[in-house]
Amino acid sequence: MTALTPEVPTALESFYSDFDWYMGHARSLAMSPDDCCADQGNYLVAGELFYFLLQPTQLVDDPLGQVTSEQKLAVKRLRDSVRLVPKEARSGGPTAAESLADMRQPSWELPRQLANELLTVFAPLAAARDEFYSMKPSCSST
Repeated sequence: MTALTPEVPTALESFYSDFDWYMGHARSLAMSPDDCCADQGNYLVAGELFYFLLQPTQLVDDPLGQVTSEQKLAVKRLRDSVRLVPKEARSGGPTAAESLADMRQPSWELPRQLANELLTVFAPLAAARDEFYSMKPSCSST
């Protein structure tokens, strides 16, 4: 019997993992408040999106040179707009109704719009990621 050894992700796989994580949160924010809350699990949605979208990301640091200046600017603009969301619009109430009330606050409109723009600007990189993974051999346990 052969022991399976875990695969160590390459730098590009690590980048794409970070890309997917960040784009997933941007995709949620780009949705209507109702859909965004459902997508995020209806619990502390505004607070989590605020926190997650401001986390360090390779989309800003770009150690592999994958991100264009236009894409970096889109991330910066989204992050700057999220920073402007006041605490009252991310109260962190523990119910779905409170999360929805937070996400319906007018201060989330600009970040929502910029999240949509970010997804559009990053579409070519998403396509490159899809191509990368389509060429990667799948793991086999045989």
